[in-house]
Amino acid sequence: MTRQKSKKKLTSKNTQAKEEQTKTSPRTAKIVLFVFGVGPLILMCLFLFSNGFFNSP
Repeated sequence: MTRQKSKKKLTSKNTQAKEEQTKTSPRTAKIVLFVFGVGPLILMCLFLFSNGFFNSP
């Protein structure tokens, strides 16, 4: 009979390192929401102002 070698569990260190890298801080979340939420609205308003959309005829 062949005996199987036991493997050491090294995954705990790897998973902890991955969790630390993937954590999003509240500051990062706010920046992302601002860029992708409010940013396009500001750009649309600037485009419409530059084309005279809000000027009365």
